[in-house]
Amino acid sequence: ANLDKPMKGATSIIRILVVGMACLPAACTDKDSCFSYSLENGLKGEIRLEHIHDSLSVLRHFIDGTEVSEWELPYPVYRFDCGDLTSDGTPEIAVGVIKPTRYFPHSEKRLFLFKLYKGRLIRPLWMGSRLARPLVDFHILRDSVPARICTTERVSDDTLVQALYRQEGFGLVFERDLPNP
Repeated sequence: ANLDKPMKGATSIIRILVVGMACLPAACTDKDSCFSYSLENGLKGEIRLEHIHDSLSVLRHFIDGTEVSEWELPYPVYRFDCGDLTSDGTPEIAVGVIKPTRYFPHSEKRLFLFKLYKGRLIRPLWMGSRLARPLVDFHILRDSVPARICTTERVSDDTLVQALYRQEGFGLVFERDLPNP
């Protein structure tokens, strides 16, 4: 066989593969974070946090590979997590940002919660300025409905404590401190 000439049909197959790959949603990279979930109608939802640079990230919501909403976060982001915090069957988005606030002018870790309005549009649910104690980190516990937020907070003697919160109405409701491991 002459390898200098493509086989008949090979060029068409390569074109199909290249065009098909261009239509696929971009996969998450090491610097991006993803959360996938299933919708009632069998479609696949995906929420991504894309880091543009140190102080700009973008939340993106996809349904079956098509972007339906985005929200810019012009702050450094230290954590991203998702879970059904409101028991409505749709995940909420939790993002940890580092920023000052009007009443707390020093840059500190904050917790922002977003909802998927009408199951599609990323909208703020709660933009937390502060918890009872300075926030160190958090994650969502998805083993219950509604899911809970487990935080690590710094107490006055500089030790760390874990606390459990649930989202209710406007903001978070403290449930209890967790025993140290």
